Amino acid sequence: MSNTAFPLRRQAGFSLMEVLIGLLIAMIAVVIMMEVLVTSEQRTRSSNSGNDAMSGAAVMMHLLQRDLVQAGYGISSTNMLGCQLKLPNTKLVPVAPVVIYPAGDTTTVVAPQTDVNERNTTDRLLVFYGSSSAQPEGSAVVTVAGDIYTVAGAAMAFNVGDWVVASTGDCTGLEMTRVTVSDVNNVTVVAGKALAGATALYNLGPSPRIVAYAIRNGALTSCDYMVADCSSAAATNWTALGGNIVALRAQYGRDVSGGPIVKVSTWDQATPADNLHWQCTPAVRYVLVARSTQYESAIDATGQRTCEAVTAAAPTWGLGTAGPAIDVSRNGAVSDWQCYRYRTFENVAPSRNVLWTGAGGCTP
Repeated sequence: MSNTAFPLRRQAGFSLMEVLIGLLIAMIAVVIMMEVLVTSEQRTRSSNSGNDAMSGAAVMMHLLQRDLVQAGYGISSTNMLGCQLKLPNTKLVPVAPVVIYPAGDTTTVVAPQTDVNERNTTDRLLVFYGSSSAQPEGSAVVTVAGDIYTVAGAAMAFNVGDWVVASTGDCTGLEMTRVTVSDVNNVTVVAGKALAGATALYNLGPSPRIVAYAIRNGALTSCDYMVADCSSAAATNWTALGGNIVALRAQYGRDVSGGPIVKVSTWDQATPADNLHWQCTPAVRYVLVARSTQYESAIDATGQRTCEAVTAAAPTWGLGTAGPAIDVSRNGAVSDWQCYRYRTFENVAPSRNVLWTGAGGCTP
């Protein structure tokens, strides 16, 4: 049979040019998908790192706030406010609800800061409060005999192990010591620690808190004066509460209105000069600044990844109002600070007992 009835068909297919064009299109699609994947992954990391930093900062804010809302409890005596108190470790601290050591302060030994950049850009705090349920105005002392205080009324407010402070009515000789015996009207303290001529005995309870806060190496740290020497910058005395915190700032809420009722009329960092001015300082406001761990970057015109300045300006604070800017560059030591994201956590803490003192006519 002749093959002419069934002519051979020409085989169909892709030419080499078509295959190359197809490969080129596929490669372009792969590059686009990879870029989308890398960008998506970067945004995911940014979101996750930001969330982790924010969650950690919220926890640290709670820890700080727990102490600040108790500040001033048990030290309502106007005779002691602003005085220097000797602690069991012989260190001296001011008797005040909250003391702010502003950024740049190089004189304080209460909460020292060794890193000059952090010292110049963040504040330090000292928080003081007692744990006793006894009367905060203290118990009147009838006589002092050796190490025994005879107090007016029953001595039931004092228990063995309580920390007490005796006062002569001014700042002279204030020293914290411990109760060893409490019997009827008599309170016995550690040998050699009684204050001759004392007129009042104040009970700070079994576990008073005198704790300093500072930013160290990008972390919020604290030091309890009742268990460590916080005047030493040694790392063993300071406990890191959490990282990714780049700044702590605070201000006193002071009354300078001269009115009969104490109320906050200005915010600043002017340390009260005497006990009257401490009575006219009913609150503090404070802020923690958290930084995300993700370094934000973008691809530039040359195909290289470079810093993406996601933070245009330093964060500010002021409880919703345009307040002071916060230097998150550590005094210029961190040149790429704009490549990170920041968030501020702010609050106000009223100082316990201050409003009960009855101060009025507060002036600058």
